[in-house]
This record gives sequence, C-alpha cells and structure tokens, in this order.
Amino acid sequence: MNVKRLFLLATLFVAVSARMAAQDGGRVALPFSRIDRSPRTSAFAGAGMASLTDVGAFQAFRGAAALPFQQGMFDAGIGIQMWEPSNEVDKTTNFQGGVALHIGSFGVALGGAYQSGVAAGKFTPSDRLVGLGLAYGIGKRFSLGVNARYAAQSLSKDITLKGFSADLTLLALITKELSATVGVSTLGTQVKGSDDTPYTQPSYALAALAWRHGFGESHAVEMVLDGEYNFDGSLAGALGAEYAFRSLLYVRAGYRLAGKTAILPSHLALGIGVHYSGFKADISFLTASALLKNTINFGIGYSF
Repeated sequence: MNVKRLFLLATLFVAVSARMAAQDGGRVALPFSRIDRSPRTSAFAGAGMASLTDVGAFQAFRGAAALPFQQGMFDAGIGIQMWEPSNEVDKTTNFQGGVALHIGSFGVALGGAYQSGVAAGKFTPSDRLVGLGLAYGIGKRFSLGVNARYAAQSLSKDITLKGFSADLTLLALITKELSATVGVSTLGTQVKGSDDTPYTQPSYALAALAWRHGFGESHAVEMVLDGEYNFDGSLAGALGAEYAFRSLLYVRAGYRLAGKTAILPSHLALGIGVHYSGFKADISFLTASALLKNTINFGIGYSF
C-alpha cells in the first residue's frame, strides 16, 4: 500500500468536496445531524474520531473507518440525551441506539435516533436520524469508511425538512499507540424550505489524532485531538483525555473551541464510564456554554 498516494487522494477528495459543498450565507439545514451520539466521545467534547478504543455501535453515526479495528465481533448500545435542558425553547430529549459487527476486514454499523422538542399546542417538533456505517480494512494499518445517513426534521405541521448525507473517512494506524484520521463529513443533498429557499447541510473536512499508552496491566491514558474546517468558513477543534483503570473504570474530559458561526459551540465536557464483562455504562456532561450547559448523554451497551 502506497501511503503517500492514499493520503494524496484523500486530500484531493477533501478539496473537491469543499468546493462542491460551499455553504451560502449560513443557510444550513438539519444541524442536529452533527450531534455526537456516543456517550464516550461526547465526553471528549466531540473529539475522538481517530480513537480505536471502544469502537462499535455509535460508529453508525460517524467515524466508520474505525470499525475494522473493533476489538470484538459484536457491539450494541442505546442511550438517552438531554440536549440543552436549560433552553426552554430549543431543548430536546433524544433517544439513540445502534449495533455493529466486525468480521475479518469488514465492519458494519446501523443506528437510529429520535429527538422530541418542546410542544407548541398540539404539535411537538421532532427530528429523526438513521445512520449506516461501512468500512474495509486495508492490510493491518489502514481502513476506509463510509457513513450514510437520512435526516428529517418536523418544524411545524406544514414544514418538514429532510435529506441524505454521507461521510468518507480514512484511518491509519501509524504505530501501535498512535492513529490518525482524515475525511469529509455530512456531504449531502440540498434541502428546500417551505418557500423553496435552498439550504445546505453542515458539511466539513476533518483531521484527527489519537494516542493511547498503557502503564502495566492496570492503567492506561488516551489523548485525542480533532480539528475541522466547516464549509461555511468556520474552524473548530477539540482536545480530550481519558484515564482507564483495569479496563473497568474510565474518567474523561474534553474541550471544544469553535468559531462563532460553527454549528456546535465551544464547550467543556466531562464523563465517566464503567465496563465489566462485556457490559458498559457511560455518561457525559457538557457545560461552560450558554447554549449547551447541563447537556447530559447517558448510554449502556454490551459487546463480545
């Protein structure tokens, strides 16, 4: 495998995609598709695209290239997310779940999410999301992943927005402890409102690193760093860290720094997890943001 050629093709794809998906005047639809559904990586403030730890069900929504590095054959997870609970207008209650299979060089994940907003009379706004992740491992060091998703948003009795989008990610295992990912996300169909005004989906290019180091059999530390260029011209980045004790107890933290027009704002994230004999429970808490403060993401899962 020619590494330079592979990354050159990925860079070229990102550049062409950025030109095709340039967003006009900030008219962006279906922004909820950018929410991090994973209770683990949301504790990194959305970083962790290159992480090979706890790969599985939530790869249905993003980062499918990690699937060939899934440790077991099967992973399933469900979760509930209280999004913006302090915002009496825009808060939502989100339910999400997914399953993932890893067989040989192939990985596949399927997931879905449903969001319910604040009722206005007899109508309750809602969002629906279905995600499919497919990936193929190229040798022992590389993988290519594709995420496809369908998103729909009911804003009123008469207004429903819907569209398809896709991600393409390339992951490289640089050393046993260091991995990297590049790609593009949420490249999708144009969405039209009730007045036929065209809206674009919140597309962006990404690059990520993850480094994990074990200290004997009891302790491990992982650092993750993600950066993104949103095709509306804004930039964002997130840094996260995890400490693991005996692959049983996990403590996590992260911070996202984003431009004013970014879909997801700057915020601090904290989280913990408990894993035992294939079962796992994880929770993240987002704060230090006027928009996202007190957002909670809780999930349980099982893998083998």
